[in-house]
Amino acid sequence: MKISPIYLPVLFASALVASACGASDAPLNAAPTETNPPTANEPAPAAPPSSDGVAAALSDTELGSVMVGPDGRTLYGFTNDTEAASTCYDACADAWPPVIVDKDWAVAPGLDVGIFATTTRDDGSLQLVAGKWPLYYYAADTKPGDVSGQGSGDVWFVVAADGSLVKEAAATETPSTGGPVSSANTELGDTLVDEDGLTLYGFTNDTDGETTCVDDCADAWPPLIVDSAELPAGLDAETYSVIERPDGTFQLKAGKWPLYTFAADQNPGDVNGQGSGDVWFVVAPDGSLIKDGAESAPASSSDASSDQRPASSSSY
Repeated sequence: MKISPIYLPVLFASALVASACGASDAPLNAAPTETNPPTANEPAPAAPPSSDGVAAALSDTELGSVMVGPDGRTLYGFTNDTEAASTCYDACADAWPPVIVDKDWAVAPGLDVGIFATTTRDDGSLQLVAGKWPLYYYAADTKPGDVSGQGSGDVWFVVAADGSLVKEAAATETPSTGGPVSSANTELGDTLVDEDGLTLYGFTNDTDGETTCVDDCADAWPPLIVDSAELPAGLDAETYSVIERPDGTFQLKAGKWPLYTFAADQNPGDVNGQGSGDVWFVVAPDGSLIKDGAESAPASSSDASSDQRPASSSSY
């Protein structure tokens, strides 16, 4: 079964675990605690094996190669489960549907069937187990490639091919340009990233290539600072330049856009700031902004006003 993962990080998915499963520690990017699991676009409670009998397969995600169900959605293990038996029922099972199989279950090529087994749930159904971990979906993952449950409550983690839990993201290689900025492929296409691989953004309220993001705004959207007014080695002067900020530091600019990271982006490939306030957008390698997943045409300083949005408290 060929599965094409779609990388769509979800910023606010993991708050669900704290209410559903009694976890005490929420992820750093958790939204305020919800009292009920998500209902919009919620998947079926427990997907059975697909028509060819395959209950689990492997797929590449931003966390590396992990186990997925027959529909391509990511599978998770729960560290509160002991002795390969499920402890996730009721509201927990609404948020984390178990992987239910029939007696003829099978796994896809690339997986060792010897590490799999089943455990009998309280209702008599069979739940697939990999290694010592009963397997679950996450209700907020709606598409193949979603891994929004990763690290929820510090008890839910994706599962590797050998049945172990993956608690750290796979290393992301970022092409180097020999300077503080390079390009990398994200779910929005090729975008500019800083030397740590974090996505770079432009702010449409910046006019004439000058920064307007200072103080609290700069805390949420840290500017990409360089050492001096001189363009760093390895960067094309036709695309990049340097401006001086009000505090006397120097900020790198691509096209007409001063460059920023987003404080809520924790890992390479995160694009959580995209479209924020309808004024923040990722930047393409040619210095244009990427809006709605499509690259916008590079703009000259003379048409800067066409990109402006009214400033508001939600802009950053």
